[in-house]
Amino acid sequence: MEVCVIAKCTYKSETIMFSVSSESSMVDILKTLCLRFRGLQLGCFTLRYSVPSYPSCFLETDSDLDLMRTFLLISNEKTVDILVKDLCGISEYSGDFCVNKELIACEKGESSCSSTVEDRNEFLGRSKRASAKPLLSNEWETYIHHVGQKFDGGAEEFRLKLCKYALEVGFNFLYAGNDKKRVVAVCSNKKLEGCSWRVYASRCEATGSFVIRTLNNVHTCAGRIRESKSKMMRSRVVSSLIVDRIRAKPELKPVEIIHEFKDYYGIDISYYHAWFGKELAKLDVHGDESKSFNELVWYTDAVKETNTGSLCTLDCEAGINRFRRFFVSFGGCIAGFQYCIPLLFIDATFLKSKYKGQLLCASGKNGNQGFYPLAFGVVDSETEENWTWFLQHLASILLPMGRVVTFFSDRNQGLLNAMGFVFPGWPHSYCYYHLKQNLISKYPKSGYGKLLQDRVINLFSRCAYAVTEEEFKVAMEELVIVGSSKVKAFISDLSRDHYANAFFKGMRYGEMANSLAESFNNWVGVFRDLPVLPLIEGIRQKLMVLNSQRRFEAEKWTTVLCPEMETRLCENAEAGLVLAVFGKLTVFRAHMRWLQS
Repeated sequence: MEVCVIAKCTYKSETIMFSVSSESSMVDILKTLCLRFRGLQLGCFTLRYSVPSYPSCFLETDSDLDLMRTFLLISNEKTVDILVKDLCGISEYSGDFCVNKELIACEKGESSCSSTVEDRNEFLGRSKRASAKPLLSNEWETYIHHVGQKFDGGAEEFRLKLCKYALEVGFNFLYAGNDKKRVVAVCSNKKLEGCSWRVYASRCEATGSFVIRTLNNVHTCAGRIRESKSKMMRSRVVSSLIVDRIRAKPELKPVEIIHEFKDYYGIDISYYHAWFGKELAKLDVHGDESKSFNELVWYTDAVKETNTGSLCTLDCEAGINRFRRFFVSFGGCIAGFQYCIPLLFIDATFLKSKYKGQLLCASGKNGNQGFYPLAFGVVDSETEENWTWFLQHLASILLPMGRVVTFFSDRNQGLLNAMGFVFPGWPHSYCYYHLKQNLISKYPKSGYGKLLQDRVINLFSRCAYAVTEEEFKVAMEELVIVGSSKVKAFISDLSRDHYANAFFKGMRYGEMANSLAESFNNWVGVFRDLPVLPLIEGIRQKLMVLNSQRRFEAEKWTTVLCPEMETRLCENAEAGLVLAVFGKLTVFRAHMRWLQS
């Protein structure tokens, strides 16, 4: 008697069984599937079968069928699981199999094939959405398909794939048992309609993976249809789908996540699920934010040990060791700043992480007019105490260099008091742009008109850019007449030594605004949502990229200018350091000083 193999074919949530003998061909199997599964068309699906250790084997030709029978015979297996998968975007019969014309004609409805009237529940159970483009969720219907299926990610992976499978097939389920060692799920219609769908999976102690032990993948309840909204789309499912996006783009907004799910998965999710899913993804990628502060202890020690010349300080509250402040300036930045223009732009920007806070920064300008980050720190708020602490560490870097630096900043009161205490007598310029915006706010267009507003700003600009005291005096008298009491009140709180060229006691090198500090804030904006340690480490990595790009440009420029200079510079460590971090003009000047020495 001929030995036959029982094939268990699953399409979506339905399963049929038939025998496969040595006389069976692929055409016979395809005919059986198309006749038994209503709506299945030739050329619009593929077949995969699973055997122990090989969960997805191709079944496309008669040769594949012969190999499957041979393997089952050697393995002494009597049954085989075959999975039917749709081919997305195929509407014509483009299969590679040779089938008879009668079957194709029957599939197209051109012959006198018998037709039956389906019950409403049957129709809903086999319904398929009409999509203009393939969705990323199409493959989810293949996530749960046979007994013995393994999930190396354990219970977490099994639960996620079960949710995605239920969402794509179009049903809801409830957990009858759910812990680290076992998961039992039943259809949500079990109590009302007695649906028999059930899956049971447990942990394999030998490998630690989860394995499906029993599976009844047939629904006996009312129809199932894949909907755009589903209870199965939970925050943890959202997190698993966006974790790579969050790693590449931490500032991704919940509204953007909602639009992406609609476009790529055809699913509508709530703002809460998008927001909380993003928080879970951030936790998976960057870890717990509270623990991130604890890791600053070893990070500070690591910077001091591995980055020679760096200044890195962590300040905590005495007794309870609660985080207060953090300051860091890397050795390469400190060594390079002495060759930069003696300007420092001071500013602070708020952080958006769970514990908020402020990021303080001090940036300079190199000889190529590019911004040069010197130091930055993290504090809880912009207070006089925090600014004093930050500037004192900055002073320990600047004073040994033996040159006076001009500071640019806005008029934050805590910063002004701290600047006078730490750097008495050093030039300090107020940002012209901020002053102009403050003055504009006193003359709104709705009350005074645009002509008066423009006139006041133009006169104030003449005061700020005046190069002589007489020119300043004339512009100021006209400004007071035009602006009246509002200008008088504004000017009375503003020292002309800090904004007017005619009275400024330092060198501004053509700078009038604190725009470079705003450039730094924009430069690090992508990290402001992150916990404190990924924030600091992200800035450090961007500094490395920035300096490496400048080194490439400087080397290229130097080679063009003076080819014989390149070999000599490589022999000098100090000049090599200059070459690594400065702009073109500064590199040239440093090279000239070294050659003359």
